Amino acid sequence: MKVQSKSIFGKSLSRRNFLRTTTAAGAGLLIVPAATAFGYKANSSLGLGIIGCGGRGNYDGGEFVANTDVRVTALMDIFEDKVLAARANFDKKAEEKGHGKIAETNLFKGHKSYEKLVQSKDVDLVLVTSPPYFHPDHLEAAVSAGKHVYLEKPVATDVTGCLKVMNIGKKYNGKVSMHVGLQKRYDVGYRGMIERIHAGEIGDIVLGQTFYYTNDLGRQNKPGMIDLEARIRNWVFDRALSGDILVEQNIHILDIVNWALKSHPIKATGTNGRALRKQVDGVPADYLCSDHFILTYTYPGDVHISFNSNQFKNKGYRQSGERFFGTKGASDSLQSGPATISYNQVAEGQKTADKIDCGKVDLHAAVGTKMKALVESIKTGKFDNQCEHGAETTLTTILGRMAAYEGHEVSWDKMMKSNEKWNLKLNLDSLGAGSTVTMR
Repeated sequence: MKVQSKSIFGKSLSRRNFLRTTTAAGAGLLIVPAATAFGYKANSSLGLGIIGCGGRGNYDGGEFVANTDVRVTALMDIFEDKVLAARANFDKKAEEKGHGKIAETNLFKGHKSYEKLVQSKDVDLVLVTSPPYFHPDHLEAAVSAGKHVYLEKPVATDVTGCLKVMNIGKKYNGKVSMHVGLQKRYDVGYRGMIERIHAGEIGDIVLGQTFYYTNDLGRQNKPGMIDLEARIRNWVFDRALSGDILVEQNIHILDIVNWALKSHPIKATGTNGRALRKQVDGVPADYLCSDHFILTYTYPGDVHISFNSNQFKNKGYRQSGERFFGTKGASDSLQSGPATISYNQVAEGQKTADKIDCGKVDLHAAVGTKMKALVESIKTGKFDNQCEHGAETTLTTILGRMAAYEGHEVSWDKMMKSNEKWNLKLNLDSLGAGSTVTMR
């Protein structure tokens, strides 16, 4: 594994209580009302520009359209075919709602064309669903242009990128809304469960069992495609571009652990491997993602949390979830069922059951709820800032990855001092050069 280190900040992450109610404004501070900053009326719809027109960009953009009055007004991707496919998708949705099509002048292709998208007068809100390696730069470009942002998880793929996102959050706090795509905190079942945990209903957490077992992902390259293009299209299998499966996909589980324990881990141990994933077109062997992780995180108070994951053909079992064991009871949250609290004892004479259903886990619905909260924060001028939360959770996954890669225990402080930075070693300007999309 080839990783370049570069010191750019010189400070470790300070401990802060990042666990605020996620729908609350990041600072509760109104600098410039959104209606003034972007020239639209408070009851008007926001224009959404999408950076990264793959599967997640189409899904998230579709959820914005379905759950809010947001209109998709601009699209950007390295590859022209993705821009055109996304345009057809969103033009159809616009037609169903009686809205106009995306203007041809707001269709951008090429590695650096995001710089043009964020300058569009038709864009108020930017959805960043590009490969995570680029997230810090895309976030910075959007907020510096005065745009609000929905940044998909993870916020970066290395320590340096996470620190950059935290600094961006501090610099633009109260000026624009900045959301990170960690939707579990907006789920009814999870909220009900975590509220009871924080109220002390299962006592002090002493142990956790967490896991994310899922299927392999589809390859996006086509026969005859050059390696560079195949690598970018298959970015979910590339450690530098995605962060590995622990960072890119498993992050949702570890976000819940941090939320429940009101902290990040202080150290981690573990291992990883590629038992079945031997080769993916375009991805160099030393950058190929793992297909499983087995980790132990230690949190303050000597609380141990196990985490296991895989990502390969897995028809026999596909499940993710979290279990926390406390001194008075336990909690259980599986993606396919309700979140529950179980009590070790029920006081005599009370009618309280020994197990309580906190609500069904519905992560699809949670995405819509989160997007509604973002739009509301923009229209009210009470701008949310989730940069620190997103960076801290991303760093939690990077800690586990670093411990697995190095094969020994790694502390949070050691990770933060590493200033780890990936080097793609790619000439991306040779792909999708230019910014004009040829209409067909």
